[in-house]
Amino acid sequence: MRVGLLALSAVIVVLVAMLPEGVEVTGEAAAPGTLGEVRTDATRKYRIEPLQDAGAQFSYTWSAAKYGAGVRNYLVGLFEGTLTVERWYGTAQSRLPLLPLLRDTWWLSFQLFAVALAAGIAAGLLLGGLVLGSRGARIFSVGLSILGVSIPDFLLILLGQMLTIWSYRNFGVRLWSVLGVQGGERGWILPLLALSIIPMAYTARLISTALDEAMREDYIRTARAKGVPEVLVVLKHAMRNALPRALNGMPAMLNVTLSSQLVVEVLTNHYGIGSGLMRGLSYGQPAVVASIGLIFCTWFVVMDGLAVTLRALANPLLKGGGTV
Repeated sequence: MRVGLLALSAVIVVLVAMLPEGVEVTGEAAAPGTLGEVRTDATRKYRIEPLQDAGAQFSYTWSAAKYGAGVRNYLVGLFEGTLTVERWYGTAQSRLPLLPLLRDTWWLSFQLFAVALAAGIAAGLLLGGLVLGSRGARIFSVGLSILGVSIPDFLLILLGQMLTIWSYRNFGVRLWSVLGVQGGERGWILPLLALSIIPMAYTARLISTALDEAMREDYIRTARAKGVPEVLVVLKHAMRNALPRALNGMPAMLNVTLSSQLVVEVLTNHYGIGSGLMRGLSYGQPAVVASIGLIFCTWFVVMDGLAVTLRALANPLLKGGGTV
C-alpha cells in the first residue's frame, strides 16, 4: 500500500512541478531594455500595469505538447543522471550535475533531522516523566509541551535571531550564527533548537498521558504492595508499558517534523533540500522542484513505514489490556 502511495504521490509531484515547461511566449520580442511591466506606486499596495509600448507585446500560451516533452525530458534525464542546474549555492552561473548536489544537500538535511529528532525525543521523555512528580513539575511539563506544539517554528527562529543580535550588540557575544553566507559558515544551534521543539512536545504529551494511565493499572498497585521501590515501579513497569502506547503518535510527529524542516532551513539559511526547494521555485527551475519533491515523498513514506514498524514491534510489550 505504501509503495502505491509513493508512486501516486511521485506522479502528482512531477506533473505539477513540470507545469511551467508547457508555457510558451508568443508575440513580438521586446526591444532591448524595454520593460514588460512596471510597479505603479511603491508607497501603495503592489500592482503592476503593462507598458503601452509597441515593442512589448508579449502573450503567453500553454502547450500540452511542450509540457509532455518537458516531462519526458526530465524523466529521461533523471534516470540517466544527466540533469544539470545553474545558480546553485555559491556556484555563480556555471552548470553542475543536479543529482550529486541533491545527494549532498539531502545528507545535510538528514543530519539536521536525525539530531533534532533524537534530542527532541530524549528531552520529551524527561519532560513527560515530570508528570509523576510534584504538582509544580506536572504543571511545568504540561505547560511546556502545550507551548511547544502551539508556538510556530518561525516565531521561535525570529526570537532566537533577535536574541543573538541583541547579545552581540550589547556584550559582543554571539550566541549562535544567525545567517551564514552561501557556502560559508552554517549555524547549527538555532535550527536544531527550532526543529527539536516539535518532537520534544509531542513525546512529552504522549509519555505523560501514557504514564498517567499506566500508573492506575492493577499491576502497579500489586508491585507497590510487594514493596518494590517507586523508582523501579516507574522505570521497570510503568515506563516499559507506556512507551509502546506513546508510539501511536510517532507517525504524526515525524510528518510534522519533516514539514517544519522546510521552514527551519529557509529561515536559518541551512543549505539543505528545504532551501534548495525555495531556490528552485525562486529561479524557475522545475527539474529542481520535481526532484526535491520526489525526495520528500520518499522520505515521508520511509519515515511513516519506520514508525508503523516500530509500533508493531512494540505491540507485544503492552500489558494491562492496553492496545495500540
